[in-house]
Amino acid sequence: MDRFLPKIYLDFSSFLAGAIIIVVLIVLYFVFRKRLKTFFGRLTSGFIDFRNSLSISSDADYIKVVYRFAQSLHIAADYYPLENILVPSKCIAPPPPIQPDAKVLDPSLIQQSFGYDPALPELSSEFFGPTFSLYEALFGNTNICLVGYPGSGKTTAIAECIITLVKGDNTDRESADKIPFYVKAHHILAQFPGSDIPGIILAAIQTNKIFLTAPNFVKYFTATLNSDSAILFIDDVDLLTYTDTNRITNFINALCRALPNLQVVVSATPTCLGNLAQSPLFHLSIAPWGDPEKYQYLQKLSRQWPPHQGDYPAEITDKTAILNSMLVVSDRYLTPLEFTLKSLAVYAGDIAGSSSIRSVESFLKRSLSSISKEALRTLEAIALHALEQQKSSFSRKDINTWLSTILGDESHELTDDKIAPLNPVIQLALDLNILQRSSSDNYFFYYPTLGGYLAARALTRSSVDTITQILNQPDWSLMHETMRFFSAFNDIQPYFQSIQSDGILLKEKLIRASLWLVNIETNSSAELNLLKILTKEIHSNPNYMIKVRLVIALSKSLSKNIKSIFQHLLQSQDLDTRRAAAIGSALLRDLSAVPFLIKQLNDSFPSSTTACYALGRIGSPRSLEAIAEGLLHGNELLRRASAESLSQNRSEGHPALREGIVMDDLLVRYAVVHGLSLIPEDWAIEILDKMRIDEDEWVVRDLAQQVFEIHELGSPYLPKHQPPAHLTAWLDKFTLKHGLSKPTPENALDSLLIALESGTAEQKQAAMSYLGRSGDPALIPHMFDHVNSEDPDLKQLTSLGIWYCAPPGYILERLQEKSNHFQE
Repeated sequence: MDRFLPKIYLDFSSFLAGAIIIVVLIVLYFVFRKRLKTFFGRLTSGFIDFRNSLSISSDADYIKVVYRFAQSLHIAADYYPLENILVPSKCIAPPPPIQPDAKVLDPSLIQQSFGYDPALPELSSEFFGPTFSLYEALFGNTNICLVGYPGSGKTTAIAECIITLVKGDNTDRESADKIPFYVKAHHILAQFPGSDIPGIILAAIQTNKIFLTAPNFVKYFTATLNSDSAILFIDDVDLLTYTDTNRITNFINALCRALPNLQVVVSATPTCLGNLAQSPLFHLSIAPWGDPEKYQYLQKLSRQWPPHQGDYPAEITDKTAILNSMLVVSDRYLTPLEFTLKSLAVYAGDIAGSSSIRSVESFLKRSLSSISKEALRTLEAIALHALEQQKSSFSRKDINTWLSTILGDESHELTDDKIAPLNPVIQLALDLNILQRSSSDNYFFYYPTLGGYLAARALTRSSVDTITQILNQPDWSLMHETMRFFSAFNDIQPYFQSIQSDGILLKEKLIRASLWLVNIETNSSAELNLLKILTKEIHSNPNYMIKVRLVIALSKSLSKNIKSIFQHLLQSQDLDTRRAAAIGSALLRDLSAVPFLIKQLNDSFPSSTTACYALGRIGSPRSLEAIAEGLLHGNELLRRASAESLSQNRSEGHPALREGIVMDDLLVRYAVVHGLSLIPEDWAIEILDKMRIDEDEWVVRDLAQQVFEIHELGSPYLPKHQPPAHLTAWLDKFTLKHGLSKPTPENALDSLLIALESGTAEQKQAAMSYLGRSGDPALIPHMFDHVNSEDPDLKQLTSLGIWYCAPPGYILERLQEKSNHFQE
């Protein structure tokens, strides 16, 4: 056995040296262990810091990236950051939800009078409906659908909201702790098909190159998503066709189900909501710019613009003030995008006219000054391809295939063109941000206003049959903008027969044709014929929403006949026709309409209050006298409308309200409090503060208290989560009273239909609100019975609900049969 054991040789001197070293090390450890711990701690910390420097590990790192990105979300980003010229955006507050048998917020009387319509934001900017910022809208932790036409400032509002979130100025709100993420709808669609929802979002976000500068962004995004502290902004949904809008809506619905704690904000256009109407999103319209916003923008722009050499500072200030005033009054219906383009053109000295089309032309001429005529026509052909083929995005292959068909020997399309090579034109458009990439091989028009202008020019070289086919397509942003410029380059006469035979319930062809009034040749036979067609429809259509949409379109015309048309409509026997015409006369500030409007004050609500607001908008001495008379002797609603109208007149109205607050008449003081609620100035708030304490009558005192709290706490109209119909207390109570089954997701629709027919006024309104947001076209026949309801609120909810539910080209069979019978 000894042979299997190794022989061990022990060197005593080596053993002794080793033992001494061990003892010394032990002694050193106990002597210096604190210092060693500190040393290794610093070494570990340094290693961690080095590792963290290679990745995003804190909110501050990501915030720097997204803040820099948000500053570039505007058309003049090459010249200055967004914050230097930012005008705070406002959302139009929708009416508060109807909750039968519960205490609800007092709705805005002006919205009750005019009717709330997301497709008519002018009613807010030109008058004084309640508003709040998009950032404030997030306070209720609801998902938002921000609705607005192309160029209305939705992307800017989103950028402003992102900037506010990352700066964290409002730390007392829960939303201040949210981390914003931004993605374009085109980039989401480019990831389809795919089943991993977070993975689709992540890949779409990283399509934007700036986020690739954030190493380890994947881990940061995932961690933020898991911590329920993320807000996802999905922009450019408003640029999609009807089909693609529904595709992205299906994704959003799946996203909300898979990540219920992720707050979502989506941009959309009223021309193409698609299935967004039935998505779990709270719809808000963005408010257009009024004169105050335009002046604010011009003041900021003038600070960015270099002064003329040789002028004294006082001369520069005077010239700038005059220039800015002329810009504001020259065209009141420009979108914020068009007003920005116009301002830049005026400051640059290359503006060709005051209209919206001249603003776009100046921008494109300045941007495309170096390209050939053939290259410009190629760009126009690309826009026409997207329009005709209904493509939200397109590839070079798509364009080349389409061009080969329209440039063939048998085609009449673009036969007079010489098309430039496609690749350099696309690259130039990418460089100028006219086009953007949705993927490596696909592109889209980032500004539908520019794409629509180019497409409208291209249509001059298209046949009548081709244009007729395009006019029959579903609406979307590029179509909407093309129609706005269409009449400037094309003869519209050949298409009148088609629009006159419009059997669509919502008169989509007529409303689309009304866009031609903006750029049509003034006093031409085409304009006169179009005015006759639209005026006839306003007279005959039973749907007030259609009437007022056409009236707003007429008010944008430069024709001298518009005032007389509105005066003619003011004498109609139909209350809704007079009501719509009053809004049109107010927008034109037509002094000759004042006698008709004063007479209309004797109408029933809401025609009477609409006339009152119209008189306040006109603001002539005779108008103000009639309003003062309404304040002193009208019914409760007319008194309130009179006081609110006076609140918008600083020189005459404010002194009148000061006098009214000390009158003995209880109803006058009550109305004046409503008027003061619309004046966000110290003197008005001081009066309210005093009245809530010293006022003798409790009803006035309570109202003053409510209004004062609104001034202190902010808008009471902020969106809040609404439960599904089957979970509402009022529907449960209704079904119990009528012996119906308890509401469930399966039978809630039947219960709502019964409530719509046999419920109280409030229950009918609540039922109509839920039915409208269902987006189900099968419900339209049930809803249509209430289009002419005697209840103005139910009537407005019916019109809005039908608009949400009706797909493009929807025809109500009973109306079609009635029309056919009449023609026979």
